[in-house]
Amino acid sequence: MSKRKPQEPRVGIMWLIRDKLIFDSTPLSGVEACSGYRDHPGRHIDVWELLQRQGKAPHESEYEEYPRGRVIYDGAAGAFTLYADKCILDCKDLIAEIKHTLHLPKNTKTGTDPHYRCFRCLYGSDEDDDDSDSE
Repeated sequence: MSKRKPQEPRVGIMWLIRDKLIFDSTPLSGVEACSGYRDHPGRHIDVWELLQRQGKAPHESEYEEYPRGRVIYDGAAGAFTLYADKCILDCKDLIAEIKHTLHLPKNTKTGTDPHYRCFRCLYGSDEDDDDSDSE
């Protein structure tokens, strides 16, 4: 019985749209290092427009409305890092799904970044406002 060859790790970007993760990624070997880092070449704003044309992202929204993130690889440290919105990082199941989908090692680091903050985290939600008005 032969063992399955492990999938190559990927770097990429993602969004959490209505409880579903949407990815755009590249195999690590397909990305050149820049200053020791390997990063997916896609920018959230550009990929969002493509996803909208494909019907995978809501047409009536902007790319920064939904929680999002990016996985990069630090060649010097030999480590992957997932930078994401708090809405993603606070959910272990979402982190596990990202690691599984992008074939990332268990020791992948996580961190926040000011670029990856959804509107809800930046401005609060209507639900939060309603709660503050109740006595």
